Amino acid sequence: MRRRNAPASPPTDPHLTGPFPFAARLRAVGTGGALALLLAAAGTVGIWVLAVGHAERRAVEAVAADARHRLEIYANNLDSAVERFDYLPTVAARDPAVAALAAAGFGHTDPAEVDRVNRYLEAVNASAGSAVLYLMDAEGRTVASSNWNRPDSYLGVDFSYRPYFKDARDQGVGRFYGVGTVTRLPGYFIAAPVERDGGRVGVLAVKIVLDALEDGWRTSHDAVLVADRFGIVFLSSNPEWKFRARRPLDPDTVKYLNETREYVGLDHPPLVLPRSLRAHPDLLVERGLSRYGWTIALAADAHPVAQAAATARIGLALLLLLALAIGLYVRQRVKRLREQQLAKAALDRAYQDLERQVEARTADLRDAQAELVQAAKLAMIGQVAAGVTHELNQPLTALRALADNARLLLDQGRQAEVSQNLVHIAGLVDRMAKISSQLRNFSRRSEGPAQPVALPGAVQEALALLDRRLKEARVQVTVDVPEVAVAFDPVRLQQVLVNLIRNAEDATAGVAEPHIAITAVPALLDQRAAVRVTVADNGPGLDPSVRDRLFDPFVTTKPGGQGLGLGLAISLAIAQEYGGQLEARDGDDGGAVFLLTLPLISVEHDDAIT
Repeated sequence: MRRRNAPASPPTDPHLTGPFPFAARLRAVGTGGALALLLAAAGTVGIWVLAVGHAERRAVEAVAADARHRLEIYANNLDSAVERFDYLPTVAARDPAVAALAAAGFGHTDPAEVDRVNRYLEAVNASAGSAVLYLMDAEGRTVASSNWNRPDSYLGVDFSYRPYFKDARDQGVGRFYGVGTVTRLPGYFIAAPVERDGGRVGVLAVKIVLDALEDGWRTSHDAVLVADRFGIVFLSSNPEWKFRARRPLDPDTVKYLNETREYVGLDHPPLVLPRSLRAHPDLLVERGLSRYGWTIALAADAHPVAQAAATARIGLALLLLLALAIGLYVRQRVKRLREQQLAKAALDRAYQDLERQVEARTADLRDAQAELVQAAKLAMIGQVAAGVTHELNQPLTALRALADNARLLLDQGRQAEVSQNLVHIAGLVDRMAKISSQLRNFSRRSEGPAQPVALPGAVQEALALLDRRLKEARVQVTVDVPEVAVAFDPVRLQQVLVNLIRNAEDATAGVAEPHIAITAVPALLDQRAAVRVTVADNGPGLDPSVRDRLFDPFVTTKPGGQGLGLGLAISLAIAQEYGGQLEARDGDDGGAVFLLTLPLISVEHDDAIT
């Protein structure tokens, strides 16, 4: 019996083997994954900070450039608002009455002259649109003023401490911004000397109020400021910034401011800029006004910067989400591919295991089939044993008689008759040898490949095995088989033919004149040349109850104990194994017809097994 293949051992998972235990490797993978995640997070934060910072810088640069352009406009407007009054003190000081009044000094003037100059200054001031135009003598006392008839008139007020008075008297021109000591209203002062007979006898000053300029700044919604040389804001579109110091004031500066009463009665707390400007100092653009010793500055709106940063954050967030989505997709894709690869590997292993199991089961089935075929042959040998025994008993009896007769003839010296008896004995021995050879060949187990087999010889050998049964049943057998060779195993072909003839003989039991016809005609089998062997009987035909299951194992219509129902099933399996077919149908004139189609081989008769 063929040795059965041992079942394959289950595959070993490579993840569970190796130089390191699985748990340690898992911890190592977890640590490495955490480190990679930490590095990725740090890199993401770094990219985020750099990108947002870059967007903010670009926005700050753009906003600052626009602010510088607007600042130039504000600076030019301020310069124009001040310059249009530069001529006024100088021109008004040329009037002889002004010079005479200044030269007379405070308290030594004619009231009529004072009134005339007051009205003159009032008219000029009104025409120019300035706040106050007033005349001081050489000591700084006001001797005439355009606001002579107002409660806050400058008449008699001493302005000798004011820097603009000293600068105009000593240097020829005086400029000053400060809070009025009389009106407590801030303004810009321009002063020019009053000359008479080649000497400076007084100073004529004009006060300009820049409230309209500040109102215009507020309307534009720009944060504009103007600071003096000490950093004190004296003009601004934001009232909360006015008179605040942009930088700490040293003691000397505080002393000077107190002496000049520049911002009389006012403190100078530090200027606190908005947080957006502290975060982006470049948004505060400024330029110097060297003519006045001032600095004009514009605090640009930080909203576009914040909006640009927010846009950058949103864009980065979307990019990060997209990258995360792509990463998750790639991860899932890789995971699915890996799972598919693992599943395919497992399927391949399962398929290989199944193939091995199928091969093992097929081998087992082949062995079982061979054993079943052999058992069927042995069972049939048992069935034909009686006929074979009868066939052997007759020659044995004749041999005994001829041997006894030969001994008597030999004693009598009748040599010629003894020789004739020996010839008869040799013929009987050949006949017995042929019978035993047929029985031995039929019982031999064969698994050989297909080979050329002479069909007429195979039919005759099958009939020889059943000769005794056929004679006892008085079955007439006719054979019409051409000299052709088929591709088959000779022993198995003989077994199939014996099964078919034996079934035909059984089917004719009870028939008055039993008859079996064995014929062969050319045919096609899968587009190949073949021969169809027909075994027909004149029995009752196929039983309708088993016609559809005729070739199933253990299906039989014979009485109990007379058949296993395996002959036709085995014959069909043998025919199909060698590329043939086996069918059954009812005969046209009654009885059953079995059709055995065999592949044909064109060979010389001498090459075929007979």
